Amino acid sequence: MKKFFQKYLIGQMLKSKKFWYAISSVVIPAIVTYLGVDPATATELYHAILVLIVGQGIADVAKK
Repeated sequence: MKKFFQKYLIGQMLKSKKFWYAISSVVIPAIVTYLGVDPATATELYHAILVLIVGQGIADVAKK
């Protein structure tokens, strides 16, 4: 039963847009910083991704 719940939750997480936005909110600024792009640009990208997460959350609430 425990494996079923773990498999179900992991499957739901991998299908979630908010999950992938959260992953990208860490990965993309790190890549941008590594490539030497202006820190202000990295911050703007980070904030844009956070807005996507909030917007997706609002959309998910509106569905239900």
